Amino acid sequence: MYDAIVVGARCAGSPLGMLLARRGYRVLVVDRATFPSGTLSTHAFAGDACERLDRWGLLDKVLATEITHCKGLQMHVDGRLFEMAIPGPYPLIAPMRTILDKILVDAAREAGAEVREGFSVQELLRDSEGAVCGVRGQLATGAPVTEEARMVVGADGRNSFVAKALAVDEYNTLPARQIAYYSYWSGFKEADYIEFHFKTGFGAAMVFPTNDGLVCMGGGWPVSEFERVREDPEGHVLRQIAAFPAIAERAKDCKREDRLWGWSGYTSYYRKPFGPGWALVGDAGYLKDPTLGQGINDAFRDAEYLAEALDAGWSGREPLDEALAAYQKRRDTETGPIYALNDLMSQGPTPELLEFLLNAAQQMAQAK
Repeated sequence: MYDAIVVGARCAGSPLGMLLARRGYRVLVVDRATFPSGTLSTHAFAGDACERLDRWGLLDKVLATEITHCKGLQMHVDGRLFEMAIPGPYPLIAPMRTILDKILVDAAREAGAEVREGFSVQELLRDSEGAVCGVRGQLATGAPVTEEARMVVGADGRNSFVAKALAVDEYNTLPARQIAYYSYWSGFKEADYIEFHFKTGFGAAMVFPTNDGLVCMGGGWPVSEFERVREDPEGHVLRQIAAFPAIAERAKDCKREDRLWGWSGYTSYYRKPFGPGWALVGDAGYLKDPTLGQGINDAFRDAEYLAEALDAGWSGREPLDEALAAYQKRRDTETGPIYALNDLMSQGPTPELLEFLLNAAQQMAQAK
C-alpha cells in the first residue's frame, strides 16, 4: 500500500514523488516512457523554476551539463525589437528534456521513491465508496500489475489518462490559437537570447540555445494553417526562418540534429485538480498555449504546492479536502495573469500585444 502513486515521471511527477519521499511517504512513480527520452515541450525557464531546482539541490546538476545561459528575452514584432532582461540571481536556460527529465527521475529515486519506467496504466481502481484507491497496469515486460494507494496523482500531461478516466471538469477554457513545429539544430550563429519573432499576417518564428551548442528553432502559424503546414513541416519551418531577417543570416548554415516536433493546436484549460482519492498536477491539471513557455515553471510550482497540501492533510495539520482546495485556489490565483497574457501573445502581433510591450518597455526603462 503506497501513500501516493504518481502517474507520469517528467517535470511534474518526478518532483512531486521526490518531495513526498523526502517527507517520508511511500511513493510509486510510473511512466510509460523510459529515460532519457524527449517529449514535446517549450523548455525555457528562469526565476522561480531555477530557484526551486536550487532549493531541491538539483540546479547545479542542470548547470553542469553543456547548457547555454541566455542573456535575456527578445521579442521582434513587425520589425520592432523589445528586449527584456530576466531579474534576479538565476540564469535563463532551456535544457533539453532528455537531460532535464533524467535528472528529475534520478532525484525521485535518490529521495526514496520507487520509479517504474515503461509502465502503462490501464485502469484506475475504486473502493466501495467510489474513491480512487490504486491502478491496474502493465510492466515493460507485459506482466499485469495492480497497486493500491491512498492517493493517485495524474502527472501525465495534457492527454492525461487519469483526467480522462475521471471525466474531470474543465473551466476558464480558451480556444486553440496556433500550431508550431520545431527541432534542434547545429550551426546557428550568435545564439545568446531566447528570441520570438512575429509578423502580421505571416506567423512567428522562435529560436533559443539549449545544450551541446544546439538551438531549438521552429515556426508558428495560426491554427487554421495546420493542414497546409503539415504537408511539409520542415520546408515551412525553413521558409518561416528565412522570412525574418534578424535570424535568417545566422541560420543559413544550420543542420537539423533531431526529429521535428509539432502540435496542431489545443484548447487551454483549468481542471479541478482533486477529488476522492485523486489529484492532478502539471499539464494534466492546467494547460495553456505554449507561446510563453511556462509549462516547466508551472509543473515545478504545482508539484511543490501539491506536496505541501498532501503532507498537511496526511499529517493531520488540516483536513485533506481543505488542503487540496487551498492548492487549487493558490494555483488558479497565481496563474491567472500569465494565463491571460499568454492567450494575448498566442494571437500574434495584435494592437493589444503591441500596447502591452510598449508599456512593459517603458516600465523597464523607468526601473533602470
